[in-house]
Amino acid sequence: MADEVVKILDNRKVNEKYYKLSFCSHEIARGAQPGQFLHIQINPTLDPFWRRPFSFYRVDGDEIEILYEILGHGTAMLAQKQAGEVLKVMGPLGKPFRKAVKPKKRICVAGGVGLPPLLYLAECEDVDFFLIGAKSRSEVMPDSELEHIKGTVMYSTNDGSYGVKGYVTVLLEQILKEERPEDVFIQTCGPMVMMQAVRDLAEARYIKGEASVDETMACGLGVCLGCMVKTHAGWLPSCTEGPVFDFSQLQGSLICQT
Repeated sequence: MADEVVKILDNRKVNEKYYKLSFCSHEIARGAQPGQFLHIQINPTLDPFWRRPFSFYRVDGDEIEILYEILGHGTAMLAQKQAGEVLKVMGPLGKPFRKAVKPKKRICVAGGVGLPPLLYLAECEDVDFFLIGAKSRSEVMPDSELEHIKGTVMYSTNDGSYGVKGYVTVLLEQILKEERPEDVFIQTCGPMVMMQAVRDLAEARYIKGEASVDETMACGLGVCLGCMVKTHAGWLPSCTEGPVFDFSQLQGSLICQT
């Protein structure tokens, strides 16, 4: 893990909702794995007070990319940053997604800004199906952002403006009807309600998998205990014991974790 000041290479919108920011760091990039995250200090002041966590979106040599949307004060400030400005970045942090799942078929299920860690995984490892759920066409990623995914990409949108109409679980159900449960491994990241629905489908069919449970993180080091996740081993901090948890580790509903 490193904690260093980096210079922004680029920070721009990729569609109507999401921004992509890039910077270089040899120390952070060399240890990065899909599913891990960065903790970014947006300003060298107390505004905002806490760092913000961001999943690795892409790592190419020493160049690192994150994908984000404006969700509050901190990300609104980040969106105003220009190339040449600096950020203080700590990482890589957390536990990654499982890379080796063969001979099982890997199904990645992403929703909203849960896309980044799974896209990083799908560019590093073979994926059979990469399912993306969005609210509408305005959230659909440009083809150039998905062209290196090693697998079949399928979209669903809530309003039917792109891909299949409905939640991403509609796509997942279609695929699972054609597969034997023992031949499938699911990895998911996105809104809690989406991941719970994915987990429910998997558990009903005795399918194994993982979920990236990104509770609100303040310190990123397991000290503040603000990102606790209920597991069969007790309450565990998502930032150090996750954010990736095996389905079998999780206890209760993801929607009611806090």
